[in-house]
Amino acid sequence: MIKNLKAAALGVCTAALIGAGALGLAGTAAAATSTAPTGPGYSYSPDTHAHPAPTMQPGWHGHHGPAKIAALQDR
Repeated sequence: MIKNLKAAALGVCTAALIGAGALGLAGTAAAATSTAPTGPGYSYSPDTHAHPAPTMQPGWHGHHGPAKIAALQDR
C-alpha cells in the first residue's frame, strides 16, 4: 500500500513540475514586442568622448592584476 502511495505521489509531483514548466514557457511565448514607435524618438547620446589614459594598455591584462598595479605606480 505504501509503495503504491509513493508511486502515485511521485507521478503527481512529476506532472505538476512538467505542467508548471509548460505554463511558464507558454507565458513567455505569448509575450509580444511592440514594433510601432512609442515616443518622439529622442536620443541623448553624448557628442564628445574622452580619450583613454595614455599609460594604460588595451585589453584585460592592461586593466587587471600586476599590469594595472605597475601602471598605477609608474613602473
